[in-house]
Amino acid sequence: MISAADLCIPRFHDVLGDVMAHGHTHYWLHGGRGSTKSSFISLCIVLLVVAFPYANACVVRRFSNTLRDSVYQQVLWAIEALGLSAYFKAKLSPMEIVYLPTGQRIVFRGADDPLKLKGVKFTRGYCAITWFEELDQFDGIEAVRSILNSLRRGGEDFWIFYSYNPPKTMWSWVNVECIERKRRADTLVRHSSYLDVVETRPGWLGAPFVEEAEYLREENERAWRWEYLGEVTGTGGAVFDNIVEARLTDERVRGFERIRNGVDWGWFPDPWRFVRCGWEPDARRLTVFEEHSANKMMPADTGRIVVDALTYADEPGAEPYFHDQMVWCDDTPDSKVQMATWRRELGIRVHPARKARMRRLSYDWLAGLREIVIDPACCPRTFEEFTCKEFLRDRDGRWIDEIPDGDDHSIDAVRYAMMDDVLRG
Repeated sequence: MISAADLCIPRFHDVLGDVMAHGHTHYWLHGGRGSTKSSFISLCIVLLVVAFPYANACVVRRFSNTLRDSVYQQVLWAIEALGLSAYFKAKLSPMEIVYLPTGQRIVFRGADDPLKLKGVKFTRGYCAITWFEELDQFDGIEAVRSILNSLRRGGEDFWIFYSYNPPKTMWSWVNVECIERKRRADTLVRHSSYLDVVETRPGWLGAPFVEEAEYLREENERAWRWEYLGEVTGTGGAVFDNIVEARLTDERVRGFERIRNGVDWGWFPDPWRFVRCGWEPDARRLTVFEEHSANKMMPADTGRIVVDALTYADEPGAEPYFHDQMVWCDDTPDSKVQMATWRRELGIRVHPARKARMRRLSYDWLAGLREIVIDPACCPRTFEEFTCKEFLRDRDGRWIDEIPDGDDHSIDAVRYAMMDDVLRG
């Protein structure tokens, strides 16, 4: 058998090792055109079937009529590329590929035919491998979970692959889910683009593909970044164009000289939200490094969350202590009772933010910063809100200069934390 490492780009070599060692259950691969993510997954499926005699596979697309000319041909390519054609038999009705030595099967199904999906049965082993191709075409993560609930039965080891080109808008369900997947210990997320292929396997894509990509790069860089790099470029209506995604170390967080803390009160369904930020005025950079969220929690309990967040050591190995930092809060009639509880029972220095007629001004101030740095691993809700916030559209779909309310609890907490700085300009 030909080495699989020679058939995939180095960008996927560690992922291949992880797959064969079953390091994760979920493999979330996204990127632009020509990124070879689908080719890589098809190789993984064939290798897993050969390596594990109990493993059958189900390849799923949103529509049944797209299977034959896409994923079916892709798996056949992987079998031939690995030099294993003599060991597999392909059939179109039903659409499946059988591993002859054991009778294991790779079946292909469309999500538009739920009866066929629920009826998938294997005489040997179980459906250990599932691949959702063109994931963004599915109706949402609930639909994907429903399919998995039908397929993941009869065994303990599972490999679930997801592949897609990210939609432009951050609020697309698959882009929002990607943020969550990066936090999950059972999921490996990997992005790739055609540039990874050109750099290491320049002959694979061919000159016409590269020429077309470079032409678009010169003509419309934003379109090139979305189509070929697989970046979430937005639709041009984002409120915040200055969001920077970064992994923040403890050392960097300890280095902030100006800490800002903000609270947006909530009960249910609107949550209570607490954020902590580092403010660097000379660089015009705001870094959100901590968030906490809760529903149906009494003031004494939310106050303890704040106390715990403000209790930390200044240096590694030093003794943690409570930092008497100001906490700026939403100024509402109910908040006066909650702030009084915090002051009286917990000694928190809390103050209402001066927010009267300041909503749009504070939004514009934040949008005008050089950078708003957010760690999505530590602050997933904050990252999602800031990246998904868009201006309103009129009836004709044109952007208008109005910011809609809703889905902005972290944004509001950040605004309250920074309100004094907003007023200073």
